[in-house]
Parts: sequence; structure tokens; C-alpha cells
Amino acid sequence: MKYLILGLLVTPYIIYLLWCVFLLGVLPNPQGDYQELISVGSMSTLSFGTLITFIATMFIRRILRNQYATLQSKSISISKVVVAILPGIVMSVIVPMTIPKEPALVLHIADPVNVRELVAPISITFSLEESVQILAVRGLKPVKYEWDFDGDGKMEDETFEPFASAVYDKKGVFVVRARMYMNDGSSRTVLMRITIPRAVFSVKPIKPIVDEPVTFSIAHLISKDNPIREVRWDFNNDGEIDKVSDEPSVRYTFLRTGEEAIRAVILFQNQNQVEMDKTITVHLPLPLPFPVSITTEPEYLISPPPFGVIFTINTDEPHHEVQWEFGDGEVATGDRVGHTFRDINEHRVTAEVRSLSGGMIAKVYKDVSVVSVLSINDLRFEGMPVVQGNKLSAEIPVEVSLTPITSQPLIDFFWEAPKATVVLQTDTTLKATYRRPGTYILTLIATDAEGSVLRLPLTLDARPPGSSVTFRMSPDNGVAPLLVRFDASETVIPGDEITGFEWVFGSRDRKGGLSTPLQGGAQVEYLFDSPGTYEVTATAFTVTGDKISATKTIVIRAPVLDACFSTSRVSGKAPLGVSFDMSCSTGNSTSVKWDFGDGAQSEEASPIHVFERSGVYNVRLQLQDQSGSVSQEVLIITAENE
Repeated sequence: MKYLILGLLVTPYIIYLLWCVFLLGVLPNPQGDYQELISVGSMSTLSFGTLITFIATMFIRRILRNQYATLQSKSISISKVVVAILPGIVMSVIVPMTIPKEPALVLHIADPVNVRELVAPISITFSLEESVQILAVRGLKPVKYEWDFDGDGKMEDETFEPFASAVYDKKGVFVVRARMYMNDGSSRTVLMRITIPRAVFSVKPIKPIVDEPVTFSIAHLISKDNPIREVRWDFNNDGEIDKVSDEPSVRYTFLRTGEEAIRAVILFQNQNQVEMDKTITVHLPLPLPFPVSITTEPEYLISPPPFGVIFTINTDEPHHEVQWEFGDGEVATGDRVGHTFRDINEHRVTAEVRSLSGGMIAKVYKDVSVVSVLSINDLRFEGMPVVQGNKLSAEIPVEVSLTPITSQPLIDFFWEAPKATVVLQTDTTLKATYRRPGTYILTLIATDAEGSVLRLPLTLDARPPGSSVTFRMSPDNGVAPLLVRFDASETVIPGDEITGFEWVFGSRDRKGGLSTPLQGGAQVEYLFDSPGTYEVTATAFTVTGDKISATKTIVIRAPVLDACFSTSRVSGKAPLGVSFDMSCSTGNSTSVKWDFGDGAQSEEASPIHVFERSGVYNVRLQLQDQSGSVSQEVLIITAENE
């Protein structure tokens, strides 16, 4: 009986302990599974724990009431009872306290993917996305994230997404702290320790973009006590040196995406040599959360110091005040800011635009190159208008055509022509049109093989026109018959109003006199039927009775002489009648001669000829114009037997 009672008590007790172990093994669950077991597990452990305590109390009371047992035997019996029920009591306390708890939150490295060895300088992207999913199961949503990347207790970044990136340029052990602020007013803090055992040359930007310059530098690795002699760079791991520099920084542009193995061999003044290797990934440009761009004045961002630039943010997205960093330690705020770069260096200008809704952040960049000044002592200009003392002037419309000339070799030229009405060319020769009066700045940018730059501003004074007629011809030459459009709408007569135009096209009527002038507006069309050189005159009439004229010459060329004819048929039974048509011929022929190949000839334009006998005949058309040019065409006519 005694063993039966023990069996009835021990079996459910063991099952209960196994149940507790199961609950502790599956709860709390990060994925939110088994949540329905929390209430069942808590109630069952509390109930069973109470039952165990009651049964243990009954056993202890019975032991204490046994008058025949010695004190020592009672102590031993009570100890056995306590030892037997202690696991159940502990489980009954731990389980209901543990399984409702929030699972441990996780902070992990999202990029780079391979974190077995981190090499500085490196950009590391941290992610709380898994923690966000854990909290979402419990109805909690983070509204803001703060980040401490080096464990100094100061929050270096604030984001509205569960991601943040930090750049580590030195080796060491760093404690990363992320704090999440929840929608219920509470907060959570997650810690992570990272170890960066090695440091090599830096890469800027830390995530290189294809077709954009990348700056490599060893400046953070050298000291004044042991300066460098030169650095040899291999940018594509082919064993060949791509660049040799005595400066700590160089620039290189990658033309394709993917991984690139970079090697730098550093030679110090004390004859020591250090080799460094680093694999980088060249990326496509990241998509922006909303459309945004930067425009600059000037547009071409290379110049000797001091170099003043105006930056403007362009976006339709409602946003907070734009934060600017100019790459030289200076910052500014605003949608339109100006900055003067005074140090010779490569400056990456960053604009951070934060939207008013949703907390989206777009970062856009511009690279500014401040280089040494280029001197060109014999610089001069060919073209119109004439440049005198870096100034030029003309009446509108101003047709600018300027080419810089120098005897210095390996000089490349480029022009900036802002506010021009039309810009046709800015490479070496500037071709631009200004149709409004005003003062304009044309800037010539010259670069040499060593990267030095000259920025030379030229001042254009576009004056209002005097009293003159200006008209255009489209086309301004061609082959007769030619329909030409004339446009005098740019004509301006200061202080007066134009009432109309009279056009004389210099052509002759049938009697040999000049054709009748055409009264009309500023835009007319005229058909020149015959080749020749014509003097076209446009006369503007004003309210005050003035007449102002302008004349231009247009050359109408004769069409090229080209013999061509078609036939009503090319074969048939003799006698065979065939009609000929030379209307497809071009040019102004003065002589027409047909040879039908059977001894017969004709000078008619569209003759009809009968081939009396069977045979194969070569029919030839020969044309001749006034200049003596000759053109021939031959077709075969076959007359068959009856």
C-alpha cells in the first residue's frame, strides 16, 4: 500500500516537472509561438505548486506527531520531504515568473555580411529589425531609435528606421548601444560588442559608387616622425601599379560594380615598407526615399581657391530644414546655401533632407575639387564678339562664338554659359546665343595634365538693339525649287512701334522686271523656282512713318542633272509600240536626245516609238545642261517574233 501511494504521488510529480521544463524551453518565444501556453502554464504551475506545498505540509505534520520516532529520525524524514518537493516548489515559482517575460532583444550587423574579420576603416550597418518583430508580437512599436556606436554614453545618431551606420577608422573593441523608444512611452536598450582587430587605408565614400571618384588615404596611419616617401596603388589586383603618389591620398574611379581587391605598398622615409590589402564592393547608387537633387552655381565644380559655390536643394517633398556638411569641417542649414572652399582638397558636400511625414531621410552629394591655380600667360580668344580686357559686348541677339588659343600643350578647355537662350557647344569653343539685354558672365575653365585649373570669367554686355531690321531665313540655301521661310520677329525699333513689313525677294517676273513686293507680317514664305543669287530685302514700317530696311543674300542652286525615264512596257511582240516619259529626270536640261537602238532618234520630251522588227534594243536618253554637264540613262526593250 505504501508503494502504491508513493507511485500515485511520484508519477504526476515527475510529469509536472517535465511540463515545467517544456514551458521554460519554448517560452518566452521570439517568434510569438506558444503564446497560448502562457496562461495555461502559469495557472497550472501555481495550482500544482499550491498542491505540492499542501501535501508536503501534511507529511511534515504527520512526521512531527509521531510519538515513537526520535528527533533524529524526524529530522531525516523532514529533510527527505523537503528535498523531494523542492524542485517542484522552485519550478512553481520560476515558471510563472519567466514565461510571460519579453524575449531577449537582438542587435546584429546587417552589413557587411561577412563579419569574421572586420578591418578598419569600415562602415558597419547595425539592425534592430529582429527586435522590432519581437516587440510587434506584444503590440509594441518603436517610434524612434538612438545609437551610441562607441560605448561612451553619448548618442551619436537618431533614426526613425531600425537601421543605422557608423564608420570605424581605427582598430579596437567597441560597445554599441541602441535605445528604442516605444509607442507606449517605454524604452528598451540593446547592447552589442564588436572587435576590429586590424586597420588599413581608408576609402571615401565608405560605399563606393560606380562612375563616381573614390578617395583612398593612409593619412590616419602615418606619423610626423616617419613620413612616407611614396605609395604604390594597385586598384584591380592585376599585379601592376596603377598610381604612384607621394601624397597620402589618391582618387580613382571604378567603371563597374562588384568586388575589387585593392593593394597599397607604402614606402617610408626610413626605408620601411608596409603592404596593405582591402577588398571593397562598388555599388550602384542607392535609390532615394523621395526625389531630391542638388544644383550648383557654378555647375562645373573644380577651381583654385578661394572657390565660392551656391548649393540649392530641389525637391517637391515637404521637408525640415536641410542640413549641409561641406567636407571641410563647416556646416550650414537651409534649402539654398553658399560656401567658400579655401583648402586645396577634394570636398564631398552632403545634404541631408528629412521629410515632414514619415521621418524619411534622403542624403545627396556633390564633389567639389579645389586644386592649384593654372597660369596661361599667352591666352587669347578667336571669334566674335571681340574680347577686350575680359569683356565683350554686342547688340542682341548676340551670337557668341569664342575659341581660346594658347601655345601651352595638354590644356583642356570647357565653358560655362548660364542664362544663355541657346547653347550649342561648350567644349573648347563656346557657341551660344543671348536674345535678352543684360550683363552675363561666361566662364572659361582650363585644366592641364597635372590637374591645375584656371577659371576665367568674361563679362558679356548684351545691349538693346538700335533701329535695325533683323530677319532669319530657313533654310538659308538649297536647290531650286526651294520654299524659304523668312522671320523678322526679332526686329526691335526702340521708341517706336512696327506696323508691318514689306518683302522684296529679288526675283524676276516674266517680263524681266523685279517681282512685286509682298506686304505682310514678320513671318512669310516664298518659293524660289529658279536657281540664282537673290537679294532679299525686308522693310519695317513704323507708327511714326519711318522705314527701316535690311538685306540678305540667298543662293538657290540648280538641281543636279540626272537623266531618268520610264516606259509603258519593256517587252512585247513586234511591231512593238512604246511610249517614253522623262519626267523623273532632274536638273535644267537644255538638250534632250533619244537613241532607240534601231537607228531612230528623237528630241521630244515624251516620245512614242514603234520597234518594227524583233530584237533587243538599248534605248538611251542623253541630257545636257547650260554648263555642258551630260547625264545618260539606258533601258533595254525586247521586241519578240510574231
